[in-house]
Amino acid sequence: MSFILEAVQVCKEIDGRQILQNISLGCSSDTRLLIRGKNGSGKSTLLKILAGITEPSSGKVKGSAQKIGYVPEHFPESLRFAVKEYLLLTSSFQGASRASIENELAKYIKLFGLEPFLHTSLKACSKGTRQKVGIIQALLTKPDLLLLDEPLTGLDAESQQVFIQLLKEEQIPIVFTSHEDILVTNLAKEILQIETGEITLQTRNIVPEKRIRVECRMREELKGLPVSQLHYDGNIAVFTVAGNLSDQVLRELLQKNCSILEVRELK
Repeated sequence: MSFILEAVQVCKEIDGRQILQNISLGCSSDTRLLIRGKNGSGKSTLLKILAGITEPSSGKVKGSAQKIGYVPEHFPESLRFAVKEYLLLTSSFQGASRASIENELAKYIKLFGLEPFLHTSLKACSKGTRQKVGIIQALLTKPDLLLLDEPLTGLDAESQQVFIQLLKEEQIPIVFTSHEDILVTNLAKEILQIETGEITLQTRNIVPEKRIRVECRMREELKGLPVSQLHYDGNIAVFTVAGNLSDQVLRELLQKNCSILEVRELK
């Protein structure tokens, strides 16, 4: 199998202490790998090695991934930039046009509710706001692989749901650490137990969800329907529904004279 990123027999020693020992893993285009271990077991260190931020003491990391997005657990607190200034600056390194960056950034700003903080210094932002900035910065790179270190830390429940939905929709390969069950349940396909180096399949009974876009005259028409992730853009409603309930929801929408604009299965 061809991997976009592969770690081979990676070891890491810090101040004479063996942090990681003989860790091997491969990331493909559909990777959803959860790294598990006790506090201090080297989870964050392994992510930094995969990201190229630090070097292994022995072993190697190789692969074809050109762009790796990395979201640390703790976003730097001392940056002097304002939120939008920082995001535009870091995005400019990717070589995209200013117009395309602005369009993409506007989408994420709206999704994460960052409009009130665009001109606020990052130093003055809350932990949750800085975390949103870190997530957006990583997504704007259009990464081949996304490395996430406790990415939900500091995020409110609505922003957590928005982020999880984005990860489902954009189908980016992911390696992540998390203590949050909501992220593990929704994303993990495999689990690397870092103390043993063993990778096991995450067996779950997943009911596929569907994303539906619908035009409706009044918002009350959607009340009582078994939908989630609901948001509006004018008279256009976008929401998700469990696959086994989608036919029922679509029938009810048609009975209410709503116009179905899109139905798409989420993987």
